Amino acid sequence: MTERNLVQARVDAIRRLTRRRAATRLERALAKSSPEDIAQAATHLTNQDTLFLFGHVDTDIAGEALLTLTDEDLDAVVSRIPLERLVRWLDAMEHDDEADLIERLPDDLRARVLERIVDQDREQVEELLAWPPDSAGGIMSPVAFRLNESTTCREAISALQEQGDVEMVFYLYVENDAGQLVGVASLRNLLLNAPSSALGEIMATEVISVAPETDQEEVARLASRYDFLAVPVVDDTHRLLGIVTIDDVLDVIREEAAEDMLKMAGVAEAFDPHSGDTVRAARQRLTWLMVTLMGGIGLSEVIGVFETTLSRQAVLAGFIPVVMGLSGNVGIQAATITVRNLATGHVMAGRASLGLLLREGRVGLLIGLVISFLLTAFCLVRYPMWQLGVAVGISILIAVMGSAVLGTLIPLTLDRFGVDPAVATGPFVTTSIDMTSIVIYFTICTVAFGF
Repeated sequence: MTERNLVQARVDAIRRLTRRRAATRLERALAKSSPEDIAQAATHLTNQDTLFLFGHVDTDIAGEALLTLTDEDLDAVVSRIPLERLVRWLDAMEHDDEADLIERLPDDLRARVLERIVDQDREQVEELLAWPPDSAGGIMSPVAFRLNESTTCREAISALQEQGDVEMVFYLYVENDAGQLVGVASLRNLLLNAPSSALGEIMATEVISVAPETDQEEVARLASRYDFLAVPVVDDTHRLLGIVTIDDVLDVIREEAAEDMLKMAGVAEAFDPHSGDTVRAARQRLTWLMVTLMGGIGLSEVIGVFETTLSRQAVLAGFIPVVMGLSGNVGIQAATITVRNLATGHVMAGRASLGLLLREGRVGLLIGLVISFLLTAFCLVRYPMWQLGVAVGISILIAVMGSAVLGTLIPLTLDRFGVDPAVATGPFVTTSIDMTSIVIYFTICTVAFGF
């Protein structure tokens, strides 16, 4: 059985045991399950079943399982459990995850929870909540392994062995006497250098850090580009506030990818697939569909301009879906590639974006040549008019190549003016490309037939 099948079998078992109220067997199954498995099992349970399930989850992982729930399921649990139990779950969590969960609680419950959690935790959680949830400060862990630059490797290893509350020790952050971050050393550096060596002698002084206001997507981009396992967050005076660890980076990448997919489809990223608010869902989608509607009306007007051409050669109408479909698909492919390159930082304004534009233009040209040859051959065999074959072949070549360029150019242009390039795909790009390709098609056909 594959790992995926094992996970699904475990999730199904949790649901089945929960519905049967088999408490003892359920606790054994939960002991072998991750918080993500527990949250997945809760998605298809009633509110009463979910409450019973979380009544048997171990305190150490209950908070993490809550954090993975949808907003609807989370509200169903936290509104029905005793406040003391919720506080115990929160106290067992890492501070950054604790802040994320508290941020999602209803306002009145959030205030009561903050009053009850441990004083030290409350101070750190409130500091995290002060930053936007999608910023480096909002997702960082305030606990990091830090030592003075005069500390020796021997002393650093001893301090690390004694430390018990540091999440994911990947790097040792080195500070000067003023408490400023001046360098970073890996655990490998500690082991490979002489025990008497000071951290100031072995540390890397070129530290790539981010400000707490930095967008989480930029943090993920830095971690991906430099293969970091953690990114330090510093204030204006270069004091270390915390670190963004690789697990948070992976969460950001997943969230941003999902957000981009929704934007590309013309759906607001805040849409909850488990929500039953039909009116809200329709309103969110109508925004971009109105763009499509306006584009469709404009397209019908453009086709009306070439009414004479269509009336004289009605066969031209049969190739309109072909031209629009091929051009639209090529344009969406180019736009999607461009958006992802911009999101990952592989392409930015300048020569890199020009290189991508030229590459997509060449790809569009090659695709256009192949499709043009096939369509021309079809027209010459199917219809006894050489003008039709030439017109369709040339127009599809230009339209496909132009669509590839346009699909690349629109996201690049929006990004240059500070607009999220993810909104460039979907209805906006397809409408623009459809109109452009139809104008190209009918213009060439009008010239070819001498109308």
